[in-house]
Amino acid sequence: MTDRPVILLAAHGERGGAANNARLARIVADVGAMIPEVDVGSVLVNVEGVTERALAACGERSVVCLPLLFSDGYFYQQRLKSAFTAANHLLAPPLALWRSFAPFLADNLALRTISHAADPRVVLVAHGSKQTGRSALCARQVGALMQARYGRVEVAFLEEAPFARDAAAAAEPPWSAVGLFLGEGLHGGEDFDVLVSTARHAPVAAFTAGELPGLAGLIAAEVRDRLRS
Repeated sequence: MTDRPVILLAAHGERGGAANNARLARIVADVGAMIPEVDVGSVLVNVEGVTERALAACGERSVVCLPLLFSDGYFYQQRLKSAFTAANHLLAPPLALWRSFAPFLADNLALRTISHAADPRVVLVAHGSKQTGRSALCARQVGALMQARYGRVEVAFLEEAPFARDAAAAAEPPWSAVGLFLGEGLHGGEDFDVLVSTARHAPVAAFTAGELPGLAGLIAAEVRDRLRS
């Protein structure tokens, strides 16, 4: 039996569009290549019981789970935290709450807007919830940290007020859209693309967190920090 540590990257899982979770698979492969001394896999928190089955399959091996989630709400609490009870199982905070995440978004945004004389207004798009809770609070925390580093950031949501469609419609140029989405399916692909393409004024930059080429490196750095702690 191997004693190599296991790194589990937890994501929500796609509900439309790229339903095969191809982007997550690429991230898993990239992180595994960057840290060859560990075994890297993934779990989808929208599948009930999958976390428990994955942990059972790891046996006595040490497991570190890095949730590629944008809040510490329902899926973090009910599908991850409740399963990580063993002494050799470590659950990290969700991606949105890593100290490195908001600066990472701000730096990527700055690179895409460096040619503009004035910093654009930024609409930070998150999922939100029909009942305001941790999803909105975590998104606003990311927005506040980005604003401290970058400039004018407005947080808006797909499923609660203030709605992203209204923020995009009211945005005056120059403006940018940044999506707190990992995958390229229903929300990170279709909803975000429609939001950007139907805005009154085209944004000077538009991207989601999941499409950024440096994301795997950010995750690998977090893995190394967790393994040292």
